[in-house]
Amino acid sequence: MTEQQPLDRELTDKLYWLRKFRMAKNEKTLELMVSKAVDNHHQYAAVVAAIYLAECQREREMAQGRFLQQ
Repeated sequence: MTEQQPLDRELTDKLYWLRKFRMAKNEKTLELMVSKAVDNHHQYAAVVAAIYLAECQREREMAQGRFLQQ
């Protein structure tokens, strides 16, 4: 049980999800990524909250035209 706590802490970090969601190049991809993340972690309110906050920030970034340079 001690090994799972660091994982939970990472999942409740908005920046963890934001890094993942920054791979999305359009709103449809972001929507699919968020939907899958929520489906996988819906039982943890803190994780869903972090996902929601990261989604909101990524949507703002996309509206401003900020995308990853590859």
